[in-house]
Amino acid sequence: MCVAQALTAHSLPSLQALGSLCSPWAAPRVGPLPPAPAMVRISKPKTFQAYLDDCHRRYSCAHCRAHLANHDDLISKSFQGSQGRAYLFNSVVNVGCGPAEERVLLTGLHAVADIHCENCKTTLGWKYEQAFESSQKYKEGKYIIELNHMIKDNGWD
Repeated sequence: MCVAQALTAHSLPSLQALGSLCSPWAAPRVGPLPPAPAMVRISKPKTFQAYLDDCHRRYSCAHCRAHLANHDDLISKSFQGSQGRAYLFNSVVNVGCGPAEERVLLTGLHAVADIHCENCKTTLGWKYEQAFESSQKYKEGKYIIELNHMIKDNGWD
C-alpha cells in the first residue's frame, strides 16, 4: 500500500500532493515525509485456555500443540494406557473430563473419567477419580496421558 492510500481516511487534501508517491517513476520528494498514521496493534486471540511457562519443559498435544503439562508434574513414566505407554501426571491444563465410570484396569477396579484436549477434542487418556484398593489410592485425582497423544515441547535439548 502506498502512502497516499494509507492517508486516505486521515488527510484528504494532501492526497493530490502525495499522488506522485504511488508511481514507481515519481520524482524524488524534497523535504520530510508526512507523519505516518498511527498503527493499531491487533492482539493475537487466545487459542488455549491456559499457557504453561516458557522456561519449563512441557508436554503438548501431538495433534494441535495445546499445552498439557509441565515436566515437574510428571509422577511416573511406567503406566500403560489403552493404546500403549502412558505417563501419570499430578496436574494438567487444557483438558476436559467426561463422566466417571468403573473400569477394571491392570491394577484393579478404578473409577475413571476419559480426558480430552479442550482445543482439538482428541481423547488423551483418563483421570483417576477413585481407586477401590488401598495400594492404588495415590492415583486418585491424577491423570494418565498416552504417549502417542503428546509431544515434548520447549527446553528438552
